[in-house]
Amino acid sequence: MTHKATIAGAITAILTVATGTSLAADNSATVLQGGVARWSRDAATECGIFGRRYGAVDGVCYYPVDMKAKLGVHEIAMWDAAGARTLGTLTVAKRECSETEITLNDNTYVKISEANKKRGVEERARIVKAVAGTDAAPGFALPLGAAAEGVATRDRGDFCELRLYNGGLVKSRHTGLDYPLARGTQVVAGADGTVMLAENQFYTGKTVIVDHGGGLVTMVFHLDEVVVKAGATVKRGDKLATVGSTGRSSAPHLHYGARYQNQRIDVGALIGDPSKLPGVGEATVTAAEEPGAIETDAALPGKEDKAGEDLAPSESAAAAGDAAAADAPANQTGDPEAADAAEKKEDVIRAEQEAQQKADEAAKSR
Repeated sequence: MTHKATIAGAITAILTVATGTSLAADNSATVLQGGVARWSRDAATECGIFGRRYGAVDGVCYYPVDMKAKLGVHEIAMWDAAGARTLGTLTVAKRECSETEITLNDNTYVKISEANKKRGVEERARIVKAVAGTDAAPGFALPLGAAAEGVATRDRGDFCELRLYNGGLVKSRHTGLDYPLARGTQVVAGADGTVMLAENQFYTGKTVIVDHGGGLVTMVFHLDEVVVKAGATVKRGDKLATVGSTGRSSAPHLHYGARYQNQRIDVGALIGDPSKLPGVGEATVTAAEEPGAIETDAALPGKEDKAGEDLAPSESAAAAGDAAAADAPANQTGDPEAADAAEKKEDVIRAEQEAQQKADEAAKSR
C-alpha cells in the first residue's frame, strides 16, 4: 500500500467516527472511459462524482465517466433519504478506441471555407450550451427508449472511434453511435424532456438535442425532416425527426449520442439493461488495477456536498474535438498538429468551466 493510501485510510477513519460518513472496503467498481457505473445498495436520493452532486434515478446512483477521464481511482458518494453519506471508489480503466478512414466525395466538409469555419464556431457555441444539462429533477428512467426502430442495445464499437477523412486531412473523435437506417425512418425521444436545440448545423446537419433533467442530454444528428422546435416539451416515444444524411455524412444514418453530467458517454450504456452496468460492491479492484490508491484530497473533500475532489480542475474529464459528439471537431484546417492544439485548448476551457462550477457551489454552501 502506498503512503498516500495510508493517509487516505486514516482520514477515512476520522470521517467515519466524526461525521458518520462511511467508506466501506467493498464499495468499489471498475468502469471503462466513457462508461457508466451504478450503485444500487440502499435507496439513494443523491449521488456525487467529479465534484458534482445530482439526483439519483429511481433510488439508484449512476456514475458517468467521460471518454477522456483520468485513469485511476476516483471517489464517489451516495446519499440516502436521511441524508447519510456513504463513500466509495470508482476505478477508471482505459478504453481502446478504433480508427477508421472515411472518404467524402464532397470536399465542402474536408477543405473548409472561411465562411463555414466561422459558421461552425458560432454553431458550436450553441451546442456547448445545449449539452451542458440542467439541475432539473431527472425526468427519465433507465433503460432509455431506442431513438429509432433498429437501434440495438449492443456496443457497436464506433464510440470514441478516431475518424480520418480523405486521408487524414480532417480527423474527428466520434462520441456517439451511428446506425445505418433508411432515410425517412422515424426518430423519437428516448425519454421525457425539453428540446434545447433544433436546427440545421454545418457539421452535424439537422440536429435535435433534448434535455431529460438530472444532467442527462441526448442528441440525434444528420436528420432529414425535423418536426420539433427548441423549447418544446416531449414525452418518451414522441417523434422528433426522420433519419437523413445532412451535414458531414456519407450515407443515411442516425447518430445517437448522450452527455450525462456533462460527461461524454457511450449512449449504448443507457439503452441496455442497467443491471448489467458495472456495479459498486459487485466487483473488487485488484492491486494490478489500482494505480496509486486514492489521493488524500479524495478522502477529505473540501465541502460536504462534493465528491470526487481527486480530479484537479486541470485534469478534469475534458471535452475534445466537437463539444456535442466530436462530429464537428474544433479544428478543420487539415493540420494534425493544429488539431491536437485545438483539442488541448478544449481541455483548458473545460477545466476552467469545472473550476468555476466548483467555486459557485462552494459559494452557495457558505
